Amino acid sequence: MQLDTVRLDAGATLGPHSVVLPAAGIGTGATVGPASLVMRGEQVPTGSRWSGNPIAPWTAEPATVAD
Repeated sequence: MQLDTVRLDAGATLGPHSVVLPAAGIGTGATVGPASLVMRGEQVPTGSRWSGNPIAPWTAEPATVAD
């Protein structure tokens, strides 16, 4: 087992059921969505939004209208 620091800067948000592996960090005001995985050593940039397993940029899907 390896141990290391995990850093969440001021205003960072970590969604429920998410996991951050050792040596990773989430920048100021950044968001990691629910059930997401931040891999070892990854640094989530300040003010950005990420989600997925492993994380990738969070893109908003356009709403569709049912006929």
